[in-house]
Amino acid sequence: MKKTIIGLSLLCANSALAANLPDFLDQADIDNAQFTCLGEPVAYSAADQKYVDMLWDETLTYLKAYAIALTNGENSHCLNSDEALFDSTQGGQKMCIMDRRDMKLMVKNIYQVINNPEQAKQCFGARENVNWIYNPGGELTKNSPVAQHFKRTTFDEFFKTKVTNKAVKKIGKTFTKNFAKMVTGEEVKMPAAFPYDISANALPNLWAAAGWFPMYAEESKRNDKNFNNIRGGYAYAEIFGHWGLLRIDEINGEKVGAEVGMTVQSVDTLYPYHNHAISEIYYNMRVPACANQFKSFAVREDSPLVHTVKEDDKMRRVQFDAAQPNGHTMWLAGSADQDALLYFHQNTIHAFDVDGSCEAKPEERAIVSVWARSNANDKRNDYGTTLLCESAKNPGTPANKDEVIQCDLTKLKW
Repeated sequence: MKKTIIGLSLLCANSALAANLPDFLDQADIDNAQFTCLGEPVAYSAADQKYVDMLWDETLTYLKAYAIALTNGENSHCLNSDEALFDSTQGGQKMCIMDRRDMKLMVKNIYQVINNPEQAKQCFGARENVNWIYNPGGELTKNSPVAQHFKRTTFDEFFKTKVTNKAVKKIGKTFTKNFAKMVTGEEVKMPAAFPYDISANALPNLWAAAGWFPMYAEESKRNDKNFNNIRGGYAYAEIFGHWGLLRIDEINGEKVGAEVGMTVQSVDTLYPYHNHAISEIYYNMRVPACANQFKSFAVREDSPLVHTVKEDDKMRRVQFDAAQPNGHTMWLAGSADQDALLYFHQNTIHAFDVDGSCEAKPEERAIVSVWARSNANDKRNDYGTTLLCESAKNPGTPANKDEVIQCDLTKLKW
């Protein structure tokens, strides 16, 4: 893929942002940054550019709030950092998220973008011609001039034409019908670390036109290990990253590993135990309908609770006993108001259980998150791959909460 170098600019950085840089960042690295795009800049007509500009403005608004939230230590003991849960076992383990080098680099990249918007914009596009990302349709599109202007295949058409499993089709139809209700309304709330609202309530164009992917819905060997209600009731969108709207390969000659977007998971679902070689971050954006509605599980690969059963030069197969007597205590509740931030190191085995029994209309509700991966530039380590764990007793089938699970972990390269 051909790369394009965007030259240095003499334009000054946004003074308000520059004045509020976290003190671990060097102002000289932020000002007048040089961007290398993935692919050629897209030339738009004047009519199209109007809508690209609307989408770009909401993208910058989203990214700025995310960087501020990650470096906001006002509500924790952390310095220039929010606090994140990274392992739910043994009572739960937390850290200051900006202690991680990959997180410092991601925040640095975001500030380079928002302080050099005209230069970074050369790497931005509506991506309306990408045939594997979709428009949720419905009320989101009705409320978004951008989504109406740049046409994509809708969720409705996707589930009708690209999904063969009848149960997944049916669930996907309900998911599509209620998607707008899932991502808007009073139940969607920003965690306290955020300076302002970046949900679909506030940024209707971005949430409607970012381009969503129901990544588990189509048939594949991997998806045999998944549950139908997740296959039809989950989607994510990427804003900044190799697959997103803002596609930057390098800034100042350094590779960019950031992928930033959002996820939606229907209630009454268990996102199965899974792992990947890329670090991942979630901010919960939902007010729960009842206590303990949103529960997360995470165990690091070097935990004494994880046992190796097979190993070769590329992978390590491990098992974890999720049915042990105290197994239920290893799932910790979170929401926009409680332990909103999760960070998963490389190869962390994690899962999400969302209760729908306390929802008046569960078909209209979901857990909504700001999502990111921080070191996706390292393509040696299964870039872009999410590995679903399986039942140890019945390999090839989804792993439930109350059994021994089996996962293949990547042999990381550094």
